[in-house]
Amino acid sequence: MGFMSWFLILLYALVLPYLGLMLMVLSGLLISDKRPYSKAKPSVSVIIPAHNEEDKIAATLKSLSQQRYSGPLEFVIVNDRSSDTTAEIIQRFVKQDHRFKLVEVNEPSKRLAPKVNAVNTGIDESSGEIILTSDADCRYLSSWVEGMASYFEADVAMVVGYVESTRPGQSSSLLERFESIDWLSLMFSSRSLMLFGWKFASSANNQAYRRSAFEAIGGFGAGGRAPSGDEDLLTQRMGKRQKGRIVFALGHDTRVYTQAMPNLAALLAQRRRWVSRYRHMLHYHPAFLSGIVILGFQSIFLSIAILLSFFIPTLIPYVFGLWAIKLSIELVGMYVGTKRFGRRDLWGKDVLLWAVAHPFFIATISIWALLRSGEWRSGAQSYRRRLIKRQWREWHRRVKNTISDMP
Repeated sequence: MGFMSWFLILLYALVLPYLGLMLMVLSGLLISDKRPYSKAKPSVSVIIPAHNEEDKIAATLKSLSQQRYSGPLEFVIVNDRSSDTTAEIIQRFVKQDHRFKLVEVNEPSKRLAPKVNAVNTGIDESSGEIILTSDADCRYLSSWVEGMASYFEADVAMVVGYVESTRPGQSSSLLERFESIDWLSLMFSSRSLMLFGWKFASSANNQAYRRSAFEAIGGFGAGGRAPSGDEDLLTQRMGKRQKGRIVFALGHDTRVYTQAMPNLAALLAQRRRWVSRYRHMLHYHPAFLSGIVILGFQSIFLSIAILLSFFIPTLIPYVFGLWAIKLSIELVGMYVGTKRFGRRDLWGKDVLLWAVAHPFFIATISIWALLRSGEWRSGAQSYRRRLIKRQWREWHRRVKNTISDMP
């Protein structure tokens, strides 16, 4: 067989598992799960880490101040070594509203990634039975805390929340609609896979967990060294527990709005930074990592194959036929997803554009992340450097023990 034959075999070997995964996601969208509902009003601690967020945090804190929750509630805002006026802005809200509390991080941690350390510090300084986390560039409906807390039935340990970059009907540009559709795809994929027992993903913008469950798994653990130690890796640690369900909050009252990217370059850079997290593969669930690898490489190979088809016409039936199947599954999924998630405003030519551009979009950020990892906020010693040091110490110990055992 020639090169092109092997290329097509590899292409199909990568794309077909992805299509199987998408069919599973589509099946999950067709499942109607009953919303958990609890009338209990547990104490809630909202943890918001902030680093040089003077341009965004005032709007976030104002949004938090409008929360209506009849149970005990505190907002723990963690200023992580900001060099701007972030701390002063937080202090203004502390003086105006007794629910706000300012916590300072003055030194980086050698054990945890910077943001994970900020969240962990906030948890240590909080008292709520429910820990609810978000970011300093988000907005909330006044029902957010109430809604998220209502999901905590007696057997629920963690609630994965919904995140979107625009409100329904308020996407003013093509880029905003594209980003909103991409967020939607991430949200319904997470929910669908969770229904099938794959509790792998969450967003630190909107997630909640019982303090007792967090303490039972030993906090963030070794995964806290990675940038996603407070979201995906935490969800996977929680998923290993035999006690306590993990549920997805689909209700409109629980949704969090994160700030949309101002331009395409910023969106690509953000997604590249997200993909860079998966270079730290030590603690991720193998099935989760396999899915990420398949998504990235099938996008790269499919994008190359589509471009090659314009120069090698014999590839067209094999490549465009496979692409058409992929587009069909994604479009059906989007049709069902926009309806179930209440985002019919996104359905139409914009979804088609997203589906056509998706392999090129993912391929671009995957190659960029492979060539140059995203710059996560510095502070603690780098994760990679610590990993290499641990591996070096382990190798050195084994060599030393081997030598000592020699006659």
